[in-house]
Amino acid sequence: MRSWLLALLTLLAACAGPSPNEVPLGYVAPAAFGRTLTLTQQITVVAMGESRSFEAVVAIDPERIDLAALAMGRRMIAVHLDAGGLREDRSPLVPEAVSGARILRDLQLAYWPREALAAALPAGWSVEEGAHSRDVLLNGATILHIEYSGEPRWRGRTTLEHRRFGYRLTIDSEEA
Repeated sequence: MRSWLLALLTLLAACAGPSPNEVPLGYVAPAAFGRTLTLTQQITVVAMGESRSFEAVVAIDPERIDLAALAMGRRMIAVHLDAGGLREDRSPLVPEAVSGARILRDLQLAYWPREALAAALPAGWSVEEGAHSRDVLLNGATILHIEYSGEPRWRGRTTLEHRRFGYRLTIDSEEA
């Protein structure tokens, strides 16, 4: 089990390292989501030819966001965002390069309203949407491509492809 956890954490670290290609999104206010919601998720990360999965629970209300990432039934990362800022609690098994804040950022890029994201991004960055997709662009070039299987967008399968970092998240969500 320990070797499986270390393999998962190494894969997550590979797609989580700092880079000038990072989408410079600050934390978007929980209230901007527009509703109270709790999701259970199965997240599969594909990077460097490897695929690993973990579970997550995300609770959103107008005052805060709580996210817990679990591997093999063990909590590896807990993230809390409210008016006081972001707090992250992590297992000692989690490499420094793995960021719960980055997981939260990807979830916000996938699920928060386009208008809230566009307002939080600096000049040169934009968000475009189709019926079942969203693109986050830098000077017209797609950095993130997101596809949705249903409505509302957080229900069912979401696929997020980071074209510059070379990773893909497949997120299967259910309302709890």
